[in-house]
Amino acid sequence: MEAQQGSRMVAFVGAESTGKSTLALHLARQCGAEFVPEVGRFIWEEKQGQLDAADYVEIAERHRDAEDAAVARALGPYVFVDTNALTTLLLGLCFGQVAEPVPPALLRYADACRTRYLHHFVCADDIPYEEEPGVRENAAWRTRIQRLVLEDLDARGIAYTVLTGTVEQRAARVMQVLATLK
Repeated sequence: MEAQQGSRMVAFVGAESTGKSTLALHLARQCGAEFVPEVGRFIWEEKQGQLDAADYVEIAERHRDAEDAAVARALGPYVFVDTNALTTLLLGLCFGQVAEPVPPALLRYADACRTRYLHHFVCADDIPYEEEPGVRENAAWRTRIQRLVLEDLDARGIAYTVLTGTVEQRAARVMQVLATLK
């Protein structure tokens, strides 16, 4: 399901520990909307971080299926999505678990992000880094990934809004931007 015209999906992207999950869930509860969690996290935990390129394709496919199901269930105007195939591809490359040539399906899913979402919001790394030994890398890694996320969005010509501040400040900014997109 491509969501170009009249898309309801709102994507939250950024590095780890930037508040994507917290914000997307907060907004879903606030708006009575559907929430799509980061599927890659579940698969990463299941496989104890030992992923290969095929796993990243599976992550993108399962995440896309979860998005489509949420859109089908949605009663409100939005579906808030934690992460998308752009981040899946970027992290696979950065972790060295996806190498050239990148699986064509993963590239297609990442490319589809241009039109699949109503808007992309980048959660800034201005909040304290939350340590999760064995799960997250470190604050320096977060800064590197954050820069790469912004560069990738720019290179793909995807419009985005960077969110800073508290969860409430970020949520207010999201709603302000969404009101202009109707």
